[in-house]
Amino acid sequence: MDCLYNQAHLVRLSSEIKSIPYLKSSRITYDAGLSKYEGRVALGIRVLNLTLARLAQPIYGLPESQVRFVSPFRMCDSYSGKGGSVTGQGVRTMASTSTSSPPIHDSDQQITGDNIAELLGHIRQFYMPELSSYFPVKCHPDYNEISEQIKPWLLEWKRPRTDEERELLLQSNLHGVVCLTIPESQHKYRISLVCKLVTWICSFDDASDETQQLGADAKAVKQVNEHIKLVLQGRDTNNDLDRPEIKVISSVLRELRADMSPTCHQRHADTLISGLFSFEEQADVRQSSGMLDVPTYISTRRRTFLFNHIRIMIEYCLGVELDEETLQMDCMQQLHDAAGDYIAWTNDLLSFRREYFQGDYQNLPCVVYLDSGGKLDFQQAVYKVCEMIRARERDFIRIFHEISLSDITSRNPDLRIYLRNLPYVLSGHLHWYYTSARFHGLGSSMGKVREGMLQMIPEKTVVVPVEDHAKPKIKLAEVLVS
Repeated sequence: MDCLYNQAHLVRLSSEIKSIPYLKSSRITYDAGLSKYEGRVALGIRVLNLTLARLAQPIYGLPESQVRFVSPFRMCDSYSGKGGSVTGQGVRTMASTSTSSPPIHDSDQQITGDNIAELLGHIRQFYMPELSSYFPVKCHPDYNEISEQIKPWLLEWKRPRTDEERELLLQSNLHGVVCLTIPESQHKYRISLVCKLVTWICSFDDASDETQQLGADAKAVKQVNEHIKLVLQGRDTNNDLDRPEIKVISSVLRELRADMSPTCHQRHADTLISGLFSFEEQADVRQSSGMLDVPTYISTRRRTFLFNHIRIMIEYCLGVELDEETLQMDCMQQLHDAAGDYIAWTNDLLSFRREYFQGDYQNLPCVVYLDSGGKLDFQQAVYKVCEMIRARERDFIRIFHEISLSDITSRNPDLRIYLRNLPYVLSGHLHWYYTSARFHGLGSSMGKVREGMLQMIPEKTVVVPVEDHAKPKIKLAEVLVS
């Protein structure tokens, strides 16, 4: 990192910042207590953040009054050494505390299904930094009307047994993520259909996450997938499996098949089949009680998260259809990988508490912690995941900017419409993860308090704000190098 932020580079970047109208009041300062190395890193990070902010306005085409940037480097904006802490807006460099992290396990200790729970079982609380997106949050104008249609449909086939289950289901707002990620669609019927589809997928995903039920039964997951495959391929005979959730998804899929173009439907069918069948792989991993390493987990997560299906639903709802040559360009695939990783990893972090109490440890914070071989405690693993998430958003911004300014985009109106909407996928999912009861339970404080000590209790997410001096401390280099 030292070589990345040399003096000449910082001087050039600093001079560029002066030309950014809405950043003229920004101040970049050194602290006398910082070492030369730490000061250079801190300054470099702040300059890079402001320079990325400069890129985002022309990329997204927003008036300056609508651009709001919360530092994606909150955890890195200030540092702490042996002599004390440095004041600033961000989280300090941290050292683990007994209340927030389990003991660092022996690097030679074999991780098995029998001891994963033991290694993670000491977590009582940990410091949760606030995640933010460079892009604005926008909701579809017909959201309220769509919600009134979705609620009775959902309750009819989900059949909650108690008032609490009913309220949790409704406040989970499963369809809301569609209205947040495709807010500029002019096709209300299509948005409504996709809202139903995504609601069902979320429900099926929840069931496959239940390690004591469907999530550990690859055979049951396969039976559901085989039937859906027949419906998608038009080979079903309307003799749906005698289960309400199967009957309702079969009806939605038939409507989509009738409304989509042949090309769009083929892509929709292929990606949905691929994604749903990856749930079998996920169930197999849980059944084996094994733990993946980080690269394998990321690769597996890309298959199970259904991002390719998300982008096809975006095309469908916007009324555009990207040609195969455009989709297969390296830059487009890299853009989609960055977007998919961002929303999958933020999901892993913000749903960690929920999955932890389900006995599901196949998520990025757990994988990073256990795969470190004892180099990180759990608090450090959380911070490393935050940096991975922020790095992927920076990748997205860079690639997005390159594609937006290319000749290919200028000649392709469908691509321009698609690209204009794509950033909402990042900001929309993040907002939904923070506010949905699906992840945090009823009465959670997460929607209002997004940064603080997250209490590990099963009922709901509780985040307690803390003063700067009470934040856990860790050495930044230890997180980034490990």
